[in-house]
Amino acid sequence: MKRKGTAILLFLLMGFVALAQTAASKQKLSKDPDDADEHMKHGNFLMAIPIFKAALKEDPKNSKLKYKLGICYLRTHLNRQEAVLYLEQASKDPRAEEDVWLYLGRAYLLMSRISEASKMFEKYKALKPKQVTDADYYLAQCRNAEELMAKPSDVTFQNLGKEINSEEPDYYPFVNKDETFLAFTSRRKENFNGKKIEIDGYRSSDIYTSTLENGSWTTAKNAGRGLNGNLDEQVVGLRGDGMEMYVYLDHIDVFGDIYVSVKKDAISEFAKPKILDPIVNEFVETSGCMNDDGGLLFFARRETMSENSDLYLCKKLPNGKWAMPQKLPDVVNSDDNEDTPFLSHDGKTLYFASDGRKTMGGYDLYKTTWDQKNNTFSKPVNLGYPINSTDDDRSICVTPDNRAAYVSSFRPNGFGDLDIYRVRFNSVEPVSAIYTGRVFMGDTLPAHQPKEYALTIIVTDATNYEYTFVPNSKTGRFVMALPSGKYKVTIEAEGFANYEEEMTVSDMGIISEEKTKNFLLKKKK
Repeated sequence: MKRKGTAILLFLLMGFVALAQTAASKQKLSKDPDDADEHMKHGNFLMAIPIFKAALKEDPKNSKLKYKLGICYLRTHLNRQEAVLYLEQASKDPRAEEDVWLYLGRAYLLMSRISEASKMFEKYKALKPKQVTDADYYLAQCRNAEELMAKPSDVTFQNLGKEINSEEPDYYPFVNKDETFLAFTSRRKENFNGKKIEIDGYRSSDIYTSTLENGSWTTAKNAGRGLNGNLDEQVVGLRGDGMEMYVYLDHIDVFGDIYVSVKKDAISEFAKPKILDPIVNEFVETSGCMNDDGGLLFFARRETMSENSDLYLCKKLPNGKWAMPQKLPDVVNSDDNEDTPFLSHDGKTLYFASDGRKTMGGYDLYKTTWDQKNNTFSKPVNLGYPINSTDDDRSICVTPDNRAAYVSSFRPNGFGDLDIYRVRFNSVEPVSAIYTGRVFMGDTLPAHQPKEYALTIIVTDATNYEYTFVPNSKTGRFVMALPSGKYKVTIEAEGFANYEEEMTVSDMGIISEEKTKNFLLKKKK
């Protein structure tokens, strides 16, 4: 999700919001393309779409309307296939704008139709040789995408589901080091002031939180008035213990600064954010992260809203004050944008987003290794496909054992826009849970149990691989070791009804080394 942010946008925001709301109430009746053009001019592609579609219904052969509709779908997460459809139709008109080939190439690229995208960019270069820089930029992304997609990383994506995600954008997820607390940003209608539409067609952003209970995330709840107001608040970092949250505010009179919100204890709500030291917030700062002891701060800064952002490091002095921020070396910072830093809990690996390297589309996620003693950084490595996509990939939060990460992404079969996903790195040995217990026959009274147990416990995973466990023949006691996953447990014994149970072994949160689980078989009637 691109952050809103130019100064002019902020000063004119309230007036434009009112304009957008008025237009929203009338858009069902409007068929005037000029109204849609006005929305496009202000980046409100969401509101432009129904107006253009209504106008196209009146004039179904109008290729210019199709061209603009394609651009609108391209610039939203509503339906990228619609962008391809309308731009393909527009390109068939010999009088079509030459830029249609550039936009169609971008639509193909976002749909991972790399070969077709390359052809469109080459065609655009031939038609507009003076604009080859634009086409070459996207052609480089096509080559990078082909290279990275040819060697995909062994990862599994898990959508966090309706308890966390909504139809609106949900993004910037951060978990504490125990993976028991989740904070993220959302632009949903339940937000404070969420009934109103902003100039870009979305609602204002609020911060939401969730806790892990029995291996699952609870239904996300608004972090409350202490953190959230009637305009935009975004979480951009979380300290490892989950007691400090770093917040970016996008208000009329407050923007371009990093704030910190603190919890008194585990059950308290986060307090009203306070601005970080002025030496940190000297220019325009948009995101940041601290190490676990709070002595180091990595953050993103740009000197003006029109300039590119770079990553900086600031160290806390013995007197509690912050030292002068130091810009990270050129091996990390490029000529374009670096943003959303995340420092691993070992204090050695720095993750960040960049659109100035060999990306496969917009921002990609990278990591670099920091030698704190010598203050040197290794050459950043692209996190690869499918963690990175041909769309913008802006933030990542990695668990301390490097088994999993949290990202926001627009993927097929999501809930409608950016969703939050948990990514499991399959190359890392999965966590196994050990279950000890006993099989009871008929009832749980010890005196009623048989002297000899003749049964087998069969546990089948999602790939139909079977684990077999044989309880002790004298006591019915067993020990099961199962890696994380979903299973079907089956137990059969003569004279007893077949036992079946669906079972999930979670690898989230604090993993207990040993858990107790008993099974009760009922006698056949």
